[in-house]
Amino acid sequence: MTISHAWTINSLEYADAEGLSSVVNQVNWACASDDGAGHVWNNDGSTRLEAPDPDTFEAYAGLTEADAIAWLGDEFKAATEAVNAAAIQKLTDAETASAGSGVPW
Repeated sequence: MTISHAWTINSLEYADAEGLSSVVNQVNWACASDDGAGHVWNNDGSTRLEAPDPDTFEAYAGLTEADAIAWLGDEFKAATEAVNAAAIQKLTDAETASAGSGVPW
């Protein structure tokens, strides 16, 4: 089963900090996962960010969604996608599980 994962950023929270303007300090994200067979699982949350390096700082106005998704980090994204995939697997397992009562003869 191949599961696709789509990351989106719902909003960014920012404030002036440490002499920099419009420093993003929180990413509000969503990850939608789909197995292509009608099983979908969505996960969303917020991730706080550490103070930026002043030498590589990019102000809020110059950011892209790809920048914000990258800030979440590969390990975090992989763990979230694994949670979604496990939830989808449980959905498919429930559909294929058999139950009943009786005797086999």
